[in-house]
Amino acid sequence: MHETGYFKGEKFVALRSAPPVQAALQPGSVYNPIAPPTLSPDGLSITVDFALQNATQVITPLIIDITLQRFFVDRVFANGGGVTGGAVIYNEVAGNDAYAERDVQEIAPGEEFPLITFQRRGRNVALVHKYGGKFAVTWEARDRNDATQYQNAIRQLSNTLVRKINQAGVAILTAYVAANSRSVTGANWTTVVTGGSAQSNHTLWPAHDFGKADLVAEQEELGMEYNLWIMNPQEYANLVSIYGDSLNGVLSGFGIDIFVTNRVAAGTAYVVAQNQVGELRVEDPLRTRTWDDGDGIEQTWVQSGVRILMFANNPFAVLQFTGLAG
Repeated sequence: MHETGYFKGEKFVALRSAPPVQAALQPGSVYNPIAPPTLSPDGLSITVDFALQNATQVITPLIIDITLQRFFVDRVFANGGGVTGGAVIYNEVAGNDAYAERDVQEIAPGEEFPLITFQRRGRNVALVHKYGGKFAVTWEARDRNDATQYQNAIRQLSNTLVRKINQAGVAILTAYVAANSRSVTGANWTTVVTGGSAQSNHTLWPAHDFGKADLVAEQEELGMEYNLWIMNPQEYANLVSIYGDSLNGVLSGFGIDIFVTNRVAAGTAYVVAQNQVGELRVEDPLRTRTWDDGDGIEQTWVQSGVRILMFANNPFAVLQFTGLAG
């Protein structure tokens, strides 16, 4: 039997046991080694031993499958491609790029045209960071095909890898917001009264904050569309409590999506124009290797890691709302 479940934000939630999954080993296919050994039509079976011997074909795709649904950094930062030399030098938007610093002027016949000046972009360097981990599978677990122990280790490694990269993404946003004064004080969502004689004024409702983000975008005239709110589960719970069945309609009306994660501090939310805050670049994609322990210790190590960098270079693509819980 193997676990099945669903992803809530970043976390895998197990639901129940499911029957074994049949799998045929065909050249070029990618296999899921989570299920216990089952006999395939060609007489071969997927085992823990097979997975350990075929890390690139089995373990790495499995970790990618588990993690893809729970990343939000790839919605904040654009895919910038690869990295050469362990770092990227990038330009940072230092002002409003939509207009020149010096205005155009009316020119009399025969007069010289005025010089137009522009905001200079700052230059910064982003360094590659390597994230990963390893775990050991005893030869006894391998020989007995202890799929439960193996799948738990893979799931926990995947969850921890996602958490670390998401934490790094939030740290970049936090520092960038502070450095560029992109913080906005929002309403206290915990005190909204939704009906009766004491019903809260519209300025105290979350929808007012959604509109406030749009107002900032319009005033800055840069064509930004703040279409992703990244918030703590506490704030999402308050949204559901306030709007109930109407929440999807409210979000649709403003054209926004919500990503819920514990990586964002309670009482705050990050609001971004998707894929416009900066870039996410990969120097070395997720790879897995295995090796047997030495010194007579009978266990096999499984190690997975990735080398990436992220940077923010457009302050007009992100806002942080604070005070959402008072």
